[in-house]
Amino acid sequence: MASKKKIKAKETDAGYGSGEFSLAWNVDDYRTEYESEEHWDLRRSFMVAHKERFDEDRLVCLAQTFVNMEFLGCKYPSETMHLVAEMSKEIAEEFRRKRDQRLKRTFVSASDAAEQRAKGRSGTTKPNQRQDEQRGGTNPYSRERQCFGGGKPIDLFEGLRFGKLILYLAGGRSCLRNSCAISQVKYEERPCKEPESTEKTKYSEILVNNEVIAVGQGESLKEAKIAAFKQALFLLQTHCYSIKLNASRQTIKVEKTINGVNINVTKETADSLGDPKLDETNKGYRMMRLMGWTGGGLGRQKQGREEPVGYLLKTNRSGLGGCNKPNVNLGDYRKMIQNYVKSDDMRDMQFEPTFSKEERASFHKIASKYGLRSGSYGNGESRRLLITKKANHKTILQEVLSSRNPKFCERYFVQVPMQKAHLFPGHVASLDLEGLDD
Repeated sequence: MASKKKIKAKETDAGYGSGEFSLAWNVDDYRTEYESEEHWDLRRSFMVAHKERFDEDRLVCLAQTFVNMEFLGCKYPSETMHLVAEMSKEIAEEFRRKRDQRLKRTFVSASDAAEQRAKGRSGTTKPNQRQDEQRGGTNPYSRERQCFGGGKPIDLFEGLRFGKLILYLAGGRSCLRNSCAISQVKYEERPCKEPESTEKTKYSEILVNNEVIAVGQGESLKEAKIAAFKQALFLLQTHCYSIKLNASRQTIKVEKTINGVNINVTKETADSLGDPKLDETNKGYRMMRLMGWTGGGLGRQKQGREEPVGYLLKTNRSGLGGCNKPNVNLGDYRKMIQNYVKSDDMRDMQFEPTFSKEERASFHKIASKYGLRSGSYGNGESRRLLITKKANHKTILQEVLSSRNPKFCERYFVQVPMQKAHLFPGHVASLDLEGLDD
């Protein structure tokens, strides 16, 4: 029977630190019909542990917040998240420890069951099985690691609204169009027919597979397109897998020096070292603000370019169009890139600005020959060449979610659709897209 005594709330109860509250309520009354045993055990443990510290309504809300954060990766105001994290520290650690042990037992038993079934059917060991055993059973592509309970492999796209559409979050507002093109999904962005745009208000809509998924409005057509894009991105991230490149991933840095070549590892990749934006410290920026400019492109509909025209700083005495012969042994670098292709290393190879324009052009050709992706970033004497191994989006999902390949996990972030959150609770955190206003 629940206790009828009243106690005084503590001052650290985050807004419930005055007056008294009753303990005459039963935690078990808050279990719902649809709640799983695992969810309820975690929520119940949280409420039981803090029943004497918080008011009933407050504690029930905090318990639900804790479960949402733990299972779905939901985010709340920092003050709330810090409070819940402090309250759930011991409870969460115990829950995660038990879950890891349970998953380990599940995979081990699944492996044993699969082995027994294989022996019962054939009575002999298959060549692939012998190879896996010789490697110590660490093959990341083994069947047991692609499924739960040794049964049918997981279909990552089963039941998803937009099928096999995968979002690759790069390139600003062009990312949806590019992702649909790669997944062979029809994408269209157009002015609305209903409601029709007026002189003061413009409307834009986005269609995927001929279905309108977002409508935006704004004072200009550009603003309407941005509003529609944000709606579409939010909806598609809810129903599709999203992939984002880790901007602070490790990269192999190749630098030419007087004494030879230095090879190191850096977390400053060329494609993440963007040019600094103009701000109030720039004289031209301040002059434009004084004339009424509020930001964005020039023109009636703000359709003009938003960045100043770039320039190339010349520091040598060679004439325009002059060509310097490469002073490196291309054979050595060809061998280096060839070894990189044969390895399982997924890190990018970055050639620093110490290499000349002609040398970078030669590396571009070598990379193309071996099926690598190459691109140059930066201007003038800060220009770098980045060589990358190609990996299609389905392979990235398989390696990160099913195989848990550390080389891919360090390189890519993956957000799963809400429909698959129960399968991959560690990949529900929302991924942001930079360059929405470009």
